[in-house]
Amino acid sequence: MRGHRCASIVVAADPTMPEVRSHVDGDLGHHARHPVLGVWSREALPEWIVRGLRGRPPGSVRIGSPLRAVRDALGAASASEGDLRSFCAEHSQMPILHVGFGTAEEEVALASHASVLFTTEPWMRQTGREVARAIEVPLPGFPHEGSFAQASEFIAQAAAPELLHAASVAPGNCGSLLARLQEVSILLVQWLGMPERVSAASTAERLHRPHESQPDASSRLFRLCEGSIAVTCAFTAGRTASLTASNRHWHWQRCALVSGSVGAIFVDDQQMKWRSPTNEVLETPAPTCGDGDESAPSSLLSSALAPPLPAPMPPLLLQRVRAVMEAACLSALTGEAESPESMLRVLSQG
Repeated sequence: MRGHRCASIVVAADPTMPEVRSHVDGDLGHHARHPVLGVWSREALPEWIVRGLRGRPPGSVRIGSPLRAVRDALGAASASEGDLRSFCAEHSQMPILHVGFGTAEEEVALASHASVLFTTEPWMRQTGREVARAIEVPLPGFPHEGSFAQASEFIAQAAAPELLHAASVAPGNCGSLLARLQEVSILLVQWLGMPERVSAASTAERLHRPHESQPDASSRLFRLCEGSIAVTCAFTAGRTASLTASNRHWHWQRCALVSGSVGAIFVDDQQMKWRSPTNEVLETPAPTCGDGDESAPSSLLSSALAPPLPAPMPPLLLQRVRAVMEAACLSALTGEAESPESMLRVLSQG
């Protein structure tokens, strides 16, 4: 993979972090610094996570888990890493990768100790008390130098888009339905902003409106679901967007189509195309991936964890993304349009 980073901003690794060195371009004697990465999971590591971690230098990954099989997956440093508090104390102010959905205890412990917290599922609620500290990096993410970043640059320089369709689909072993919904919601909020209303429908079965009042009650019902969700978003001034997410697809694919007064942009993990309103090809940058598996989540994960580490997502942006997701999940349960702005106020109150 050629210089990809899974965030829109990259920062150099903290020089005070423990690190190991791996040889790159050995003939030239160059070295790449790999900060030691702590990995916490209370469930078996998915294969895409294992493949993404195996490319790291020996000794640069330390796994913590209550399960011995997980701690031994890549060679755990010690049995003490089976305890959450011991793990957090040992990895304080270091990058930590949390795999799967977390508990409230894990949220508090990991968020208070990690320098950067990589997450594979949208489990952190980002309530008011967390907004002041930016630490979370959702994975596998969008490469910093990839085609989606190129599209973001074009959109930032052009007039506001009028229409967006974004899709993220993958097999169930690549993550939850919520993980896929989060990816398209990130594109929505970054490119068009937060919609006024959302209406959603889902193929997930046996779901009922939650009776509890927790801010993330609706989305938690979708954590273990396999299926699809389609979301229609209405904005002021006639703008509109549609989102499709699925974890019941035969292969990994992410793509988006944006159109407006300056033409249309189509983008996926391999390339971006910009066409004028008269369908003239204005620009087609070179493909950002060298072969067919570059867009797989394992490759994206490996790139995101390579130095320099990506900067966390701005907390307010992430909070707006989660508000869109919660409103979409609630709409899928109620069959009625819901307001992300109202959900944002609920999330902010915690």
